[in-house]
Amino acid sequence: MYAVIESGGKQYRVQPGDIVQIEKIEGDVGASVKFGNVLLVGKPGSDSTQIWLGKPYLSGAGIEAEVVGQGRGDKITIIKMKRRKQYRRTQGHRQFYTQLLVTSLDNGSGEKLALSADDKKAKLSKFQSHLKPKGEAFTPKTLGSRKKRLAAAAPSATATPKAAKAKASVSDEVEAKPAKAKKTTAKKAPAKKAAK
Repeated sequence: MYAVIESGGKQYRVQPGDIVQIEKIEGDVGASVKFGNVLLVGKPGSDSTQIWLGKPYLSGAGIEAEVVGQGRGDKITIIKMKRRKQYRRTQGHRQFYTQLLVTSLDNGSGEKLALSADDKKAKLSKFQSHLKPKGEAFTPKTLGSRKKRLAAAAPSATATPKAAKAKASVSDEVEAKPAKAKKTTAKKAPAKKAAK
């Protein structure tokens, strides 16, 4: 038995045991989710398929699923360009997705099909989500070279004696040099031109 459900403005064909990737819905990994927007349920037979069709949804029909993955998909690059107009825009986008394992299906007329515990365990043991969690909005600032980063990370008490000596000698030189007085020059008044 299979069903066509609606989620996030899109339609998906599902049956118990399927792992489906849909637009993001709220829920942690392991949480159960129910879908009531079932458009169609089909039951394949030996010679023909029995179909329950909703107008637009089937009353009483439902799908139960378990969240097995949350994250963002692959990055797509959007490029806009208008030739000879010096207009170029580049933008990246990573869509949020939720991956679900369909556990049971109810057609609304009393028939129900569920995934057994052993089948569920076997499906989850083989499954590995490719979705990545959301990262930082921007790359944090670095301090520059490796030497500067190591110096900032190392506390002053554990600094090497050589580095401490070099630091002390630099500060002594600064104190030893007297500040040079600025030379002040008086501006001369422009000479008046003699009238003829």
